[in-house]
Amino acid sequence: MGFVAAIINNKGGVGKTTVVCNLAHALSLQGKRVLVVDLDSQCNATALLLPKENNPPHSLYELLEQDGLGRKLQDYCYPTHIERVFCLPNVPETASLEPRLIVGAPDSFFRLRRHLRDQARARFDVTIMDTPPNLGTFVLCALIAADFALVPVKAGSAFSVEGLLKAVRLVKEVQEQSNRDLRFLRLLINQVDKRTLISRTLAAQISGAFREDQVFRTSIPANTAFERAEAAGTTLLGYHPGAPGAAAFRELAQEFLEITGEVGRSRRKAT
Repeated sequence: MGFVAAIINNKGGVGKTTVVCNLAHALSLQGKRVLVVDLDSQCNATALLLPKENNPPHSLYELLEQDGLGRKLQDYCYPTHIERVFCLPNVPETASLEPRLIVGAPDSFFRLRRHLRDQARARFDVTIMDTPPNLGTFVLCALIAADFALVPVKAGSAFSVEGLLKAVRLVKEVQEQSNRDLRFLRLLINQVDKRTLISRTLAAQISGAFREDQVFRTSIPANTAFERAEAAGTTLLGYHPGAPGAAAFRELAQEFLEITGEVGRSRRKAT
C-alpha cells in the first residue's frame, strides 16, 4: 500500500513545483511508481511532465467539478516522459471551481479524497500533490486526502518563520478535524546558498522554531541548472543528472522513503 504526500506553502516562489517533479523523478530512480497530482491551476507540473502536444482528455477539473463521472482514477492519470512517473493533469479553468467547492463544503472538500486516496495508494508507491501558493481551498482538499505534508521554504527569502508555523498549524488542524491519517512530515530548505547571510539567518531561525526531527537533513542547493532544465521541459535529474542539485534530490528521495517507512511501521504497530 502506497501513501499520499501534499507539498504546501502559503508563499509563491519557494520552488514547490521543482521539488514535486524532481522528487518524483528521484523516487522513480529508486524503482518507485509515482503519481504527481497537479492541484495548482497555473498547471506548471502538468506542463513540465506532459508533452505540450498531448492534450489529455480528462483532468482534475472533471474529477472535482463532476465528482468523477463514475470514472476510475486511472482514467485521469497519464504516463510522463519519466519512466514510472504518471501525472494527473490540471487546466486553468479549475480555478473557477473554488467558489462552488466552498458553497458545497464540507462534503465537497472530501471529493478529492474519495476519488484519489484509496485508488492512488493501491496503484502507486508514492503520490505527490503540487498545490497553489496559499493555504486555501485546494490546499485544504489536498491535506484531507494526504498521509503526509511537506513544506518547502526558500533559503534566500526573508519569508517569516511565522508563515511556516501557520502552514504547520493548518496541518495539525486538518489532522484533528478532518483527516486523522495526516502527519506533518518535514520542512525542506530549498535553494540554499551558504555563502549568503540571509541563507544562514533563515537556517538559524528555523533551528530555533522547529525541532531537528521536523526538518529534512537534506537541503537543496541553489543552482541555475534547475531553470535551464525547466526551460528544456524536463527535471534536473533528466537534464543534468551529475549536477549538485540532482545529487541532492537523490539524497532527499532516500531520506523521504526512510522517514515515511518509519512512520508507516509505527502506525502498523499502533494498530
